[in-house]
Amino acid sequence: MHDYGVYTDDVDITFDEELEDSDDEEDEHADENTARKSRNLTEVERQEIYAALLEIERSNRGRLKRNAMNIVVQMFQVSKYQVRSVWRRVKQCRAQGIPVDVRSRKKNCGRKKIQIDLSDILSVPLHRRSSIRSLANAIGVKKSTLHRWFKEGLLQRHSSTLKPLLREENKSGCDGVFPC
Repeated sequence: MHDYGVYTDDVDITFDEELEDSDDEEDEHADENTARKSRNLTEVERQEIYAALLEIERSNRGRLKRNAMNIVVQMFQVSKYQVRSVWRRVKQCRAQGIPVDVRSRKKNCGRKKIQIDLSDILSVPLHRRSSIRSLANAIGVKKSTLHRWFKEGLLQRHSSTLKPLLREENKSGCDGVFPC
């Protein structure tokens, strides 16, 4: 019979410092290739990208050079799609004959905030403010909205002790085991 085992006694592996340094280079290249979530460009960044593309265009008689987009991507550390969208906007403005405007079209996006009137809560009687559910029904908002207001600090919980703690004179009648 043949023995096909792994012989660890015979093999002694040592790593050189050069090999350890190459691991760092591989990590750097891995970081470059990973997908980053693109962030929204500011107005200033859009203008700077437009200025850089315009400079490259002027130096090449009205046409972008072959790697102009890649050069600008490396300069500003943004995605190529963001640079393309800025340049596409420039071309659209030029085709329509209007001044070039590379500002973001995003204005007020997202869900709008509900106006909060905290005076409604004060008008609710105390027995209807004892739980989140009863308070939500009393002022006509959802429980989750009320919970969010507590988390944001707009409202604060308050509780008072219904049964005050025993004083020393009241504790003397007990054997040390509560309740008395």
